[in-house]
Amino acid sequence: MATTNTQAPQFRQPIIAILGHVDHGKTSLLDHIRTSHQAAKEIGGITQSIGAYEAEYQGKFLTFIDTPGHAAFSKMRSRGAEVADLAVLVIAADDGVKPQTAESIKYLHASKTPFIVALNKMDKPGVIPDNAKAQLTEHQVFVEGYGGNIPVVEISAKTGAGVSSLLENLLLMAELEELDYKEEADLSAPIIEAKRDMKRGILVSAIVRAGKIMEGDSLRTASALLKVKALFNDLNLPIHTVLPGKPCQILGFKSLPEVGELILPNSSLPGEPEIVESSPILEPSENKLNVVLKAGSLGSLEAIRGSLAAEINLIVSASGDITESDVLLASTTGSIILGFEVKANSSVTKLAETEGVTIKQYSIIYELLEYLEKKVLRLLEPTIDEEELGRAKILKIFEINADRIAGCLIESGKFEVGDTVHVIKKDGETKNARIKSIRVGKEELKSVATGKECGILFFPKLDLREKDTIISYKKNKSLDE
Repeated sequence: MATTNTQAPQFRQPIIAILGHVDHGKTSLLDHIRTSHQAAKEIGGITQSIGAYEAEYQGKFLTFIDTPGHAAFSKMRSRGAEVADLAVLVIAADDGVKPQTAESIKYLHASKTPFIVALNKMDKPGVIPDNAKAQLTEHQVFVEGYGGNIPVVEISAKTGAGVSSLLENLLLMAELEELDYKEEADLSAPIIEAKRDMKRGILVSAIVRAGKIMEGDSLRTASALLKVKALFNDLNLPIHTVLPGKPCQILGFKSLPEVGELILPNSSLPGEPEIVESSPILEPSENKLNVVLKAGSLGSLEAIRGSLAAEINLIVSASGDITESDVLLASTTGSIILGFEVKANSSVTKLAETEGVTIKQYSIIYELLEYLEKKVLRLLEPTIDEEELGRAKILKIFEINADRIAGCLIESGKFEVGDTVHVIKKDGETKNARIKSIRVGKEELKSVATGKECGILFFPKLDLREKDTIISYKKNKSLDE
């Protein structure tokens, strides 16, 4: 009787997303797992872009995706959940469910990704884990002991307590998922990050979910072509082949692909890719804040674009360092230049000074967004950062030696020589000027207070009218840029 030779299925290592609110300890947890110091290197204490890392536990490998917790990275956080087989929802036990926690839960439910809840910061005195567990039920997350069977592990990323239990649970869940694979299957590798490296060129991070990537392969995405020149693992060491479940960095793209695209065999998509590395250039707007945006990676660029208010007119956005062309574009469109994790060399900054173009550079995304919020607030309410010093009404206009003197009644506060003023006309039009001189009768004064009548000469000359309102003000330094 003939026997059939059946080959046992191969199982790939799981891909695990680390999700949760900013500063709840996601990177610290991964840092402990990898016994490295990535968390200490993060600027401002938040992970700025998705990184994929490999760890070994009890002789088995796991791939982790560390997703940013800041609200601006919602799309990247969503993408992490869609790429992963499993997830760890990290919650600081002393802080509970926060906005990005709830958002992560929404993505996990939508993608139906199995997950474990890791209650972090259990090393803090007085922490009551049941509070966070109860809050989770309000978001339809029912952990063990609270009406459900979602695993929950109490940990301290700082001390490492409970992390072994977390990893054991993840390996058990991976076995239950039966993540089998065939090396000869068609390649499918989602792109986690893409950027221009100053020394190596276009550098793309990806995770192979099916098939494999080898040096020399001709591959593509929907928007870019790839001839694999070199492969690197998560430790930046050269490798020759990437098997399913493994993270890697790839050199060889002819143009920047889009974050979230799948790397596929070259024959899998018809036609040539549509290459788009920056947004189209838009016309400047007089009623909006015109901005030229440059970022170090496509993931960061996407996150910032998704966080911009309607009052911001994005003239152009692209990856890469700030160039002289960006400065000239900003000059002709009346724009400011915002750079995130990019550089501007000395010739660029010198040209910006000559052209009167503002360049603001950031390495922490919430500082960039706070700056924009402040600029938009000033756009909507120009006097928001002003402190009123005095208010006067023009009673009569006098012509003396070709000068127009405003005869005023000081209604409140006081006016001083040198003060900056708004001249508000009856139709609401506002002009700005400075007080050149103040006279009461023939006496020239340095200041005049409430209830006094005086003559005021402004610079530059303005078309003043009776009943115009004069407001003296100073800028509030606490709101200065």
